[in-house]
Amino acid sequence: MKRIPVCEVIDQRPVVDKDLPRPSSVFRPLTGDVCHIVLTELRIPSSTMNCGLFEEFRDDWRPIKAHIKVGEADCTVDRGLQAVVLEMRPGEYRDFCVGDGGEGRISGRVFLSYVDKTSRTSWRDDDRLKLTAAARHKDEGNQLYGQGRFADAFHRFNLAVRAVLFVRDPDAVRADRDAMYAVVCNNMAACQLQMSNYEHAHQLSGKVLAVEPDNVKALVRRCRASAELRMFDGALADAVRALEIDPGNVVAERYRDVATRGVNDQNARYGDMVKKMFAA
Repeated sequence: MKRIPVCEVIDQRPVVDKDLPRPSSVFRPLTGDVCHIVLTELRIPSSTMNCGLFEEFRDDWRPIKAHIKVGEADCTVDRGLQAVVLEMRPGEYRDFCVGDGGEGRISGRVFLSYVDKTSRTSWRDDDRLKLTAAARHKDEGNQLYGQGRFADAFHRFNLAVRAVLFVRDPDAVRADRDAMYAVVCNNMAACQLQMSNYEHAHQLSGKVLAVEPDNVKALVRRCRASAELRMFDGALADAVRALEIDPGNVVAERYRDVATRGVNDQNARYGDMVKKMFAA
């Protein structure tokens, strides 16, 4: 399976310099906080790697003021910088090197100047706000998916699922919760299929079907994942069920045929093996 990096922090270390001021407080940023930072000494490759926040500063060597809202990073290098900043206190400097999950590297020095704290009480206690947050993450993920950024889309959908799972009183919002959960898990399965992670796609589709047994998209995605894993009996069953609900579904028809050939081939090989056993 292809690894989906949440972030890649290659190196980070506090800057020890007696001439620099000491950190001004003891608290560190949390999810939802806005961190105001200054970036210096950036070394950004000239490659075509997705540099996220750094992209607009690729050829700029001046100190750069920027801000990060914790939990909103949408590419691997931004999530790496976010992970570095989460370990800092306002007033602290830190040297860092983050990667893009491949060969790309970005390094430099970050200064956390101050943090705008976000109130979490209302979100923690209001299940409707959690579902609203899940919907926002889902929409962001859909945009990233449309750009072909499947790993980044997956992480947005994962944030949506986490918001749904934090609902305190599922029975009070059962219909909306289950609908959001099914949509987001389905989208995550689609991302995994795009990255050829068929086992994860199979598991995620199964989670959708546990909530919505007749969800055609989930049936087709699990069918495709099963076929790629050579689990042809399961693939055929899902394809047949999907076509009962949605006759003429082109993808289901294609994988029904793939699964049928797979089942027939497996049965033929099994029959030949049995004949050889008894012939011996």
